[in-house]
Amino acid sequence: MRQRDGLAMITLYTFGSPNGRKASILLEELGLSYKVHKVDLVAGDNKLPDYLALSPIGKMPAVLEELPGGKRRRLFGSGAIMLHYAERTGRLIPEDVDERAEGLSWFMLGISDLGPTSVDMLRFSMRAPEKFPYAIDLFKGELMRCYTALDDRLGEVEYLAGAYSIADIAASPSSRRRRWRAAGCSTASPTWKRWHDLVAARPAVQRGMAVPE
Repeated sequence: MRQRDGLAMITLYTFGSPNGRKASILLEELGLSYKVHKVDLVAGDNKLPDYLALSPIGKMPAVLEELPGGKRRRLFGSGAIMLHYAERTGRLIPEDVDERAEGLSWFMLGISDLGPTSVDMLRFSMRAPEKFPYAIDLFKGELMRCYTALDDRLGEVEYLAGAYSIADIAASPSSRRRRWRAAGCSTASPTWKRWHDLVAARPAVQRGMAVPE
């Protein structure tokens, strides 16, 4: 168990997936205390009644907060978890209105576009027992659209929101080399590599990537 944050006792229900690691990286960056409960997706733990009580469609990851007075609060999905704690602490989210708008746009791209598309690309190109060229081409095109947008943005700024933020945490676990290869790219661009190496070198990112193992 990590050091207590003084606000709530946090339990992170997670698995070693990009979405799970977005939440653990965020908690590590903020220095919040949390316990880890591993949910084995392969064994179907996310479909059990106790987990569905936290995350109604079995979405990963989830958080249970135990608050003073016996109150309990749940959050499910990496986007909700990240935004909740960034806003509560006032960290890793821009304060300036214009910078916040830009940062939240890239944050949502990582959550709603890049993340799901990279998962679907892996499913159809590597894991599916039958290969469907239409699905592979569709998700490959969508994934490359996301990567091109990220690459163009990172050619202008050091981090997606200008300064390091939840936008970078949302995008980086789904932007690793395996996913570039799945999209048909043998090598990543120098711009992407610069950003990736900056993010990957952060101690909190390294700790978060090691959760729940």
